[in-house]
Amino acid sequence: MFDKRKLPLSDRKPNEEVIVQLWPHPFIFLKIFLIFVILFLIPLLAYFIISQSASWILESEIFLPIAMVVNFAYCLIVLSLALSIWMDTYLDVWTITNRRIISREQKGLFNRVVSELELYRVQDVTVEQKGIIATMLNFGDLYVQTAGKEERFIFKNVGEPVRVARLVQKLDEDAKRGYYGQSQTV
Repeated sequence: MFDKRKLPLSDRKPNEEVIVQLWPHPFIFLKIFLIFVILFLIPLLAYFIISQSASWILESEIFLPIAMVVNFAYCLIVLSLALSIWMDTYLDVWTITNRRIISREQKGLFNRVVSELELYRVQDVTVEQKGIIATMLNFGDLYVQTAGKEERFIFKNVGEPVRVARLVQKLDEDAKRGYYGQSQTV
């Protein structure tokens, strides 16, 4: 679940180290895959129904090419939609360092939102697990509340959300101790 890839040098601050990088739980990708498998099975089901009830369509010189073009267009649209949704989900990454939280969210093919939050600004951390599957597989949403411009950071469908929440709270306490400890001595 935890991946310790490094931040690019341009994004790093002095004395900052990556603690963890998070992606949505693998079940989310399995769910997306199964939905699109079902969508790809629809043309096969249509072919089976047509061959059983209206086989003349498959023998027609007019309807068969039209049906093939419609089938090809349908498969192309479903494939494009699957790629877009998978990419939109996979490219959502949350990085937690010892000083801040960085949220990278893909909002479509060419739209990416990058937000960051200094850990000492964290006010509240909330975990929400909806449903039996999320509870059994241990994934859910993590909300990090702040008073800054970005009022709420949302980690959607992250694995082990309680563990991540505890990590954020611990890092928040450490950051506040360091931030407020420095400002009082200066």
